[in-house]
Amino acid sequence: MKAAIVFRNRPIQLLLLRTCILLTTALFLTACGSFNTTPEPEVAEVPPPPPPLKPALLISQMIPEEPKARGDVGAYIDFINGTDLTIEYVMFKTTAYDHNGSIVPSKRSGDPNAWLRVAGPFAPGQASGSRYWEQLWQNHNLHCFEIEGVELIYMDGMVEFYEADRIALLPGSDRQNSCG
Repeated sequence: MKAAIVFRNRPIQLLLLRTCILLTTALFLTACGSFNTTPEPEVAEVPPPPPPLKPALLISQMIPEEPKARGDVGAYIDFINGTDLTIEYVMFKTTAYDHNGSIVPSKRSGDPNAWLRVAGPFAPGQASGSRYWEQLWQNHNLHCFEIEGVELIYMDGMVEFYEADRIALLPGSDRQNSCG
């Protein structure tokens, strides 16, 4: 009787065996198909932009002097130390223009730029007060001047040059000196 039961269940066993083999093959093929031989492209993370740099100097006033009888022109500049260090010397690199937009050379050197030096010390956040330089340019038609950059010499001896983009003009600071 046992042989009859085994024989009778044999088709069921074969069916179960076939089903298991079929499922195993399907699983194997599915798993093999999910392996990608080409690597996924890496997404490069874009770092956030650096924070804007704070201005080295804040200009609260910059005015060219009215031309004197011989055409001599001076300048007034008032600034605030925007750095975290005490400044010993400030040297402004300036360029002056006439009413036609032509560069007016420095009276002393003949160069396109005049360098204006002022001694400190200027503590962080300290205003300079209105500083005056005389006989910088000689031109009866001088219209305005621009600060192209500034060299700062700190109390510890460190020297840094800042371009115009690190010099902030406070509102109204150039109302009597518009080159634009």
